[in-house]
Amino acid sequence: MDEETYQKYKKLARGSWGKEFSLLKMMFNGFLGLMREEEDMEFELPMETILNILLNIGKARKQGRKIIMYPFNYGPELFVTMGLQPLMQEIFSVGLAPFHMNEPYLDFSNEIGYGDNPTLCNASRPLVGAYMQGAAPVPDYLFFLSTPCNSLAMNYQVFESLSNVPTYNMDVPYWAIEEDSEFYDGKVVEYMTNQCKDFVTWLEDQTKEKFEIEKFQQTMLRLNQARENIRDFNETLKNVPCPAGSQTGFWNWFFMSTIGGTQEAVDVTKFVRDSAIENVKEGVGGIEDEKLRIAWPYTHVFFDRDLFPWLEETYGAIAILDILGNYQVEPHNTSTLEKCYDSLARGTLDYSMIGSCRGPAEYYIEYVINYVKDYKVDCVIYPMQYACKHAFAMARITSEAVREATGIPSLIFGCDPYDSREVPHEAIQAKIAEFIEQVVL
Repeated sequence: MDEETYQKYKKLARGSWGKEFSLLKMMFNGFLGLMREEEDMEFELPMETILNILLNIGKARKQGRKIIMYPFNYGPELFVTMGLQPLMQEIFSVGLAPFHMNEPYLDFSNEIGYGDNPTLCNASRPLVGAYMQGAAPVPDYLFFLSTPCNSLAMNYQVFESLSNVPTYNMDVPYWAIEEDSEFYDGKVVEYMTNQCKDFVTWLEDQTKEKFEIEKFQQTMLRLNQARENIRDFNETLKNVPCPAGSQTGFWNWFFMSTIGGTQEAVDVTKFVRDSAIENVKEGVGGIEDEKLRIAWPYTHVFFDRDLFPWLEETYGAIAILDILGNYQVEPHNTSTLEKCYDSLARGTLDYSMIGSCRGPAEYYIEYVINYVKDYKVDCVIYPMQYACKHAFAMARITSEAVREATGIPSLIFGCDPYDSREVPHEAIQAKIAEFIEQVVL
């Protein structure tokens, strides 16, 4: 980032954000410092978009905008339509992890008896500890889903009980929406659509604002333009060499989860897509000398900012997307109001880490096998969160299915992607190095 842009954002962040957003401001300054060191000016638009997202959250309260908190696996389209400020909760709880600022709140949660690493996921547990110490943002409204795990739903229920914030919970059905699937149920989309409509009614009742149909249709049109951009970007990654770095796809998911439905999301996803397409035309890879392609069908190790750069520099290994960055929602027809609702429902069912993890293990197995084949990967790596018991079990059976279907080896190891003290980065890198050197190469 150039010095002029850095100083601009340094100035924008000045002043108090309020006690509840003091940690968010510290996080903002941390990311701003990291971006100042980034020499690749080609990605200045995505970097500035990230900073703007954090600024908008931090300034919302003083600007009189109502804030709604929601989880990482849901898009903010309805919130954009209703003029609410979206706050994806994991921006707070996971965003602290790269700076190890979440760890005191994990420790406090342990001290008061609220779970520990093997029982509750640390992706959202810092929220409870931080709230009880007066350091967490408190939204005006709360929304969460029944997926992808009981741990997430439990954390949100505890926060709801502590904070007494008006809350809406959406039940995500188990069965498939693809008619050729053995798990197909024709009632799934209707069930999901009805819940979306009920949620709109709830938002109207809570906010005392009228749901504007025309604004909703415009939001859904922009949303699907961004989905089209990401679909095209994902296609470019099938090229060898891969035209984007290991973490680029993750930012597409981040933008859809924080500003989906806005023109900013359309612009930044188009920028990411066009950059990848241009690299394909020029025969340029996301790294200089690609030697290995890794499928990463789980989340990042968020506390370890150096893991993917280390893989790229040490082994010429590129992670072709991760389970969040592998955003698979297709663009839909939004020509009528009912089709907009249909798109909203289908997008929720297919969202990152929902489409592959909300039903039978076969969903995830099929997802990973297609992932391996489509992107011509050489190995699969699962850095499994201890508390993610269902995903741990699925990874075990999926690795065998992948080996039988493709011959590709897998590495599964336990860690906590949000707490560096459980399995430190040196141990994680050692496990991966041993796997690559002794099994893959």
